[in-house]
Amino acid sequence: MFEQVVGDGANLFITIVAVIIGFVNALAFIDYRKVKKEQNTEH
Repeated sequence: MFEQVVGDGANLFITIVAVIIGFVNALAFIDYRKVKKEQNTEH
């Protein structure tokens, strides 16, 4: 029982970390595209 609870907690933690990493990557990708578009308009 205790091991099962720890396993579920680890899975939940991994899922949350994966979601956060994906969210940060999405923000970085949007920011990169925005910066690239701004650089294209300057030249």
